[in-house]
Amino acid sequence: MPAGRRWIVTLLAAFAIVAIAVARFSIHVLPPLQVSIFRDWLPLALMLVPYWQTGQFFLGPNEKIQQRLMEIDQWLFTAAPHMARKFGRFTRLTIEGAYMFCYPLVPLGLAILYAAGLSRCASAFWFIVLVPTYLCYAITPFVPALPPRSIAGEQGVVSPSNKARVMNLWIQKHGSIHAISFPSAHVASSLAVSLVLLRLVPIAGVVFLVITFLIAAGAVAGGYHYAIDVLLGAAVALIVAAAWFFHLIPSTLITAPAMALAAAL
Repeated sequence: MPAGRRWIVTLLAAFAIVAIAVARFSIHVLPPLQVSIFRDWLPLALMLVPYWQTGQFFLGPNEKIQQRLMEIDQWLFTAAPHMARKFGRFTRLTIEGAYMFCYPLVPLGLAILYAAGLSRCASAFWFIVLVPTYLCYAITPFVPALPPRSIAGEQGVVSPSNKARVMNLWIQKHGSIHAISFPSAHVASSLAVSLVLLRLVPIAGVVFLVITFLIAAGAVAGGYHYAIDVLLGAAVALIVAAAWFFHLIPSTLITAPAMALAAAL
């Protein structure tokens, strides 16, 4: 890997370490409530660190892996392109618009917990969301491939250039690593948020599940991910959430480290 990329990976890691250290020592200078709020919202900044680190490892697609992903897509959804051509303008706009929700869905989920008076569950929320998200990031460097839209070109993508798609493509151009995350971290994190809310705030959980389904559909229909990316991302989130639901995850892993250390002092 070029030296410049190594420096970026190192600096991103340093940023994360410093941010966590600041959160740890904030217990000595801030009131407990402010420390709790700071701790609860800090992961929003930290969760993108490994994503950008992962992007530095992408030097180009592996043609064999990429071809295999395309073949699996064709095998899974042979009829999808024909069905997509029958979508009306409103359906296409809805799917593209829904895909944009993969970005604000995580902070919205945490905000709903706060609004419901369940901020005490923030540690469990982040554990269930971050574990599948980080697992997806960790696997990504071993599956270097371009997204379907980059291979087929805009003419080969299902969704036409509506306003929602223009915005999605702009975000992808300026804010992504220009490669797929395998499995799909967007789907994993969105589904994880939905499952946590389904357990703690059921009405919101149902709404988030519907949005997550549309995000997954938009990811495939818009050529942002391969179908297998989406399916595996959902599977990772389901496995982690199921382990939480059935109490297979030790409670000590979910306890906020900063608060646990503070209690020990």
